[in-house]
Amino acid sequence: MSKQYPDLSLAAIFALIWRHRKFLSILAAITIVIASIISLFLTEYYRSTVVIFPARTNSLSLNESSVKRGNISDFGEEEEAEQLLQIINSEDLQERVIRKNDLYQHYEIDPNDKYARSKIRQKYRSNITAKRTKYNSIDISAVDIDPQKAADIANSISEFTDSVKNHMIQVRARTSMVMLDQEQERLNEKLNAVTKELDELQMLGVVSEVERSGLYEGYGSAIGNADRKTAEDIRSQLEVNRKYGDEYDEKRKRREILTDQMLRFNNYRNQFLADASIDIPQKFVVDVAVPADKKSYPVRWLIVLGALISVQLFALVLLIIRDNRWSFLRD
Repeated sequence: MSKQYPDLSLAAIFALIWRHRKFLSILAAITIVIASIISLFLTEYYRSTVVIFPARTNSLSLNESSVKRGNISDFGEEEEAEQLLQIINSEDLQERVIRKNDLYQHYEIDPNDKYARSKIRQKYRSNITAKRTKYNSIDISAVDIDPQKAADIANSISEFTDSVKNHMIQVRARTSMVMLDQEQERLNEKLNAVTKELDELQMLGVVSEVERSGLYEGYGSAIGNADRKTAEDIRSQLEVNRKYGDEYDEKRKRREILTDQMLRFNNYRNQFLADASIDIPQKFVVDVAVPADKKSYPVRWLIVLGALISVQLFALVLLIIRDNRWSFLRD
């Protein structure tokens, strides 16, 4: 005996619906009533959103070229937006938001519970979202049963993006300061040693290359004027400069290089000092979160409509199976 399959043509389905229209109508009415009653008991949630743009600079630059570029007031690019998103989703920021808004108590989670941390994180991530838009801004949304609480949570996330990022810059700058101070001390020791050696050579009468030219001219003039005493004094000084002149020039050039390095390190150190005490906004706030005056969800008519469609489709499938006497248990 061949298997009998249900007729699923459009005409057959419409005919089936028409034959059972009374049953389906009664079922639809019951579904609407029950779904409406259930939707009335669902908890209402309110959504508040903060819109921010990342700032372009990560730290406060002290050099003149940075100020001329005006990058302190420039919006960040995609890279800065992604970095800011990572900070918003960081454990450090989440901990600060949880503490400030007392979310353990608000979500009725016992902080001494064995899985309290996992529970609060799960609740946090289900109620709070942050995403980058096509305009490179970041939308931070918080939903809660209390509209004021939702606004407070969203605003605190925006607030802590500054403090968390500034703290990261400060830690990095302070760590670098130790290295810079060690290098600066090493350069300072070298500079002092070279300066001491130059002072010793100068005490012997060694002078710069320009001053040596003057000695030669003076020696020639003394010889021409038959000033033997002056010529002898200058000649002995020239002998010292012939012997130590190259060494003097090399050490003087070395001192200039070390002095230039010290100046550059002082500029670096000033920059890191500024970073170590940085406290500037790391984003631009476009819209602050305000308490919502209308619930975000549940959307009751959508719940009723979904329930109605689901029940009607399920009933239709059962009617098709019954009317065609088709079962998966048969051959």
